[in-house]
Amino acid sequence: MKSTYAKAMKQIRQFEGGYINHPRDPGGATNFGVTQAVYDEYRSTLKLTKRSVKSITESEVDDIYLTRYANKVRYDDLPAGIDFATLDGAVNSGVSRGAKWLQSALGISADGVIGAQTVAAATAADALKVIKSIYAKRTGFLRGLSTYSTFGKGWLSRCATGEAFSAKLQMEHRGISPKSLPLALQAEADHASTKSKNASAGVAGSATGAASSSASTDWSNLADIESIILIGAAFGLVVLAIYLIHRSRVQKERAAAYAAVAAGVSA
Repeated sequence: MKSTYAKAMKQIRQFEGGYINHPRDPGGATNFGVTQAVYDEYRSTLKLTKRSVKSITESEVDDIYLTRYANKVRYDDLPAGIDFATLDGAVNSGVSRGAKWLQSALGISADGVIGAQTVAAATAADALKVIKSIYAKRTGFLRGLSTYSTFGKGWLSRCATGEAFSAKLQMEHRGISPKSLPLALQAEADHASTKSKNASAGVAGSATGAASSSASTDWSNLADIESIILIGAAFGLVVLAIYLIHRSRVQKERAAAYAAVAAGVSA
């Protein structure tokens, strides 16, 4: 495997942690990011008896990450940073989903299988833009899941950190100097912080608009169609406020993640 793989594995291990069996997690019992179902399939392939994922060994974890995830997303063939972003998505949400986020970010047919066309498109693309797009699409997908209220905060943090880490790998690949690297990462943090503040300001404006519209309207003198239009407008402002709250949170997490990676580089 190429040189970034060891760094990628270290970061993935930090994301995944140890044994977890949360009652709301549809994946069930998980250890080091390996679900019981994946572990069962792995041991069956090797003609070994099934056992609890609690008992998985370090060597098995390493082999599963390599054969069930890294090889399937063609980690070695993807540009630096895009390789990690795709692998991270595959480990967290499945190989097909991770591949589709990459393909969608590249603007090509998203069939969930990374082949020669996907590799060629990734190689020709602006890697930093692709990395940001992958994580933006991933964050949007996760927000729509029924378990977002339970795991959303952790998912946002992971996506933000994964993006910053991927960007760092790509910047290093481009040959950025050790002195310039933390400055470039901090610039991304500052940009995200500004976006977060702008979104928060938009939330306040939307809430004020919805409240003033409702308070200043004499509903008794409105025709049915007028009432429907005003109610729709007020509802639209509420939806916009919810979207801006989410956007502000995402950008706040991105700002913190880029700043943390920048601080780690300069330390």
